Amino acid sequence: MWKIEKIFENILETKISLLAWAGIFSSIIMLRVFTEQFVARSAKISEYQLIIEYIHNFYFFIITFIIIWLYLSLFLKLNPQKLAYLLIWASLLILPPPFLDMAKTKGELFWSFYIISGAGDLKNQFLTIFGNLPSGIVYFGTRITFLLAIAMCAGAVYLKTKNWIKTVVSSAVVYIILFFMGSFPSIFFFAYNSVFGTKNFFEIKSFEIAQFFGAPQKILGIDSLTFRHAFAYKVELFYFPILILLLLFLFYLINSKKFFSMIANLRYPQLVYHGGLFFLGIGLGFLNFRENLAINIFSIEAVFVLLTSVFLAWIASVVFNDIYDLEIDKISNPDRPLPKGMFEISEYAQLGAVLFLLSLLGGVTIGFNFFMLLLTYQIIAWFYSSLPFRLKKFPVAATLVSSLASLMVLFLGYILISPDQTVYTLNWRIILLLIVCYTISIPIKDFKDIEGDKKYGIWTIPVIFGKKNARLIVAICHFCSYILSVFLLNERRLFLWALIFGAINYTIVISKKINPRKVFWWVLGTVSVYLLIMIKIIFVDNLGKFNF
Repeated sequence: MWKIEKIFENILETKISLLAWAGIFSSIIMLRVFTEQFVARSAKISEYQLIIEYIHNFYFFIITFIIIWLYLSLFLKLNPQKLAYLLIWASLLILPPPFLDMAKTKGELFWSFYIISGAGDLKNQFLTIFGNLPSGIVYFGTRITFLLAIAMCAGAVYLKTKNWIKTVVSSAVVYIILFFMGSFPSIFFFAYNSVFGTKNFFEIKSFEIAQFFGAPQKILGIDSLTFRHAFAYKVELFYFPILILLLLFLFYLINSKKFFSMIANLRYPQLVYHGGLFFLGIGLGFLNFRENLAINIFSIEAVFVLLTSVFLAWIASVVFNDIYDLEIDKISNPDRPLPKGMFEISEYAQLGAVLFLLSLLGGVTIGFNFFMLLLTYQIIAWFYSSLPFRLKKFPVAATLVSSLASLMVLFLGYILISPDQTVYTLNWRIILLLIVCYTISIPIKDFKDIEGDKKYGIWTIPVIFGKKNARLIVAICHFCSYILSVFLLNERRLFLWALIFGAINYTIVISKKINPRKVFWWVLGTVSVYLLIMIKIIFVDNLGKFNF
């Protein structure tokens, strides 16, 4: 026994990097999907349906593992980092179920590892440990590996505590976690019905749950898939935000100081800016495809998933920008995580890579075109911040690149409503207006970094012309942006408002009383009000007769 305890303690002391853990786990899911689709006897599916299968498997297992991980960390009073190596070894339990199924069925797989049942049947299945399952509903192999997972967790708790009561309690809790995940669609539907439905809890039937997730329907501009893959697709819409929340909690438990340093480094004005662009895109899509803006729980989740992905993409770009701007930030922004020494550069880079991948995961959860736009956004951001290009060093080119990245965010909102997920129907005048306005207005963000940029050869407008002249140049550019909106949108009723808000914006930018670090908030406020007026004049007043 002492040898087993020694091995267990060595495992707890063995470290594994964030990126290595994520890569190994993702590879194991890939092997699982390969077994299901290319080894077992199964019907052929399209490439995108294969992606849905992979994502669904990934979500199910990563969420299950993280919940158990968090529970064991809290129960054993261990930092989650100490359990990381143990959990990656435990992830090998993901691989056996398809082989056990094939051994039982001579080459075939059961259809789903979910329990889809009414409340009474669900209770019986819980009390009998999946004892009353209809054939083909829950994997035969999954049931076996669930029991193995419970035994492994019980063994870990006993080796750490030497307490049989804690071992039994932990076994029960892990079983509840596994049962919750195995019956997630049913439990979610019960909760949803209790808030929005009219049926009694015990009147809900299994076919109603299956229909809720699997019935063909459009989610905004996205067409539904087959029953099997529509079911997986819809469940994934709820899994993504759950995964993000669990990862945030896990990060907090591992190191709360690093967690809060990242929270403080989010650049909140830019987050608001990105969110505004995304919803502006949705609004423009609504003007052309009003019939697609159907509000339901799935469309709300789709919007939330994409908005979260946009935020993750922005934060990932911030991380890599911080790495390449480290020397500049030591002068201009010493309170950021790297100058304060909160992270090693390699550790910070791995965090950025994971944020980047999570952003793409959210995009591909909604559709391939969304994945491509988020990837394009990240590529543009990389060219802007990183070597060998580091386009932020060159005036005009830097802001033009930033404007193109911003455009990708607007496109994401637009194609969510567009029936073919393209921007082909988006009027070119809007695209041109945004590119020009962003290009000449974005230099406002550079005022706070003048000293660091000047020392390290970043040729921004404030560095080239000096703070006073640069304020005047940027203020004039902002005023011109407002006036330009009148001509490019061909709307004379905007002219007076453009003059008023252009003048207000001009005054804000040239004012020496406003801290350069806060001027972005003031400008964002005036732009938001003007945008609301623009929406009222151009869109709302013309609703029903205007196709932009």
